Amino acid sequence: MDTKAELRAQLKARREALPVGDRTEWSKAIGAHLDRLCRDRHFTRIGAFWPFGAEIDLRPAVAAHPDWLWFFPRVASTQPPRLAWGTEPLEKGHWGLLEPALAQHFLPPVQLLLVPGLAFDDGGYRIGYGRGFYDALLAKLPEEVLTVGVGFEAQMHLPVPIAPHDWPVQALLSERGIRWLTAED
Repeated sequence: MDTKAELRAQLKARREALPVGDRTEWSKAIGAHLDRLCRDRHFTRIGAFWPFGAEIDLRPAVAAHPDWLWFFPRVASTQPPRLAWGTEPLEKGHWGLLEPALAQHFLPPVQLLLVPGLAFDDGGYRIGYGRGFYDALLAKLPEEVLTVGVGFEAQMHLPVPIAPHDWPVQALLSERGIRWLTAED
């Protein structure tokens, strides 16, 4: 049995092995599905993330909608894991991630939260980078915030070890579209 650290390393290598051109095209397709979801639901306040390594690139979706409010995470504390949220401008922060220069919200004031991960299972559970930031956030989010795990289809439908502190998302979004894991409103 692999440790979680070994599993994360395998999943990260698997994602990084996906061809760059495919990742770019899939990111565009995900952006189109995201656009449709937000327009259908009248969402204009979205919690997103800037790409880290070979992650999905949401920057084109953000650039396509300057009239929407995009909130990004900033590491506020590593122990306990805590994010703060703010809008652009962004600057380099922890681990070289681009983070908002000013992040004043501990709960993002959003209608939709896009959640990154290395892998997602069919129940909406995910394996991330192992620091617990998103699980801590998901545990505190108001029910009305729609939580969507975002990644490439190659990262979906994989077995994910689940711990008592893990929180699932309500839907998964990949280049194939959105898959609802809970009953839609």
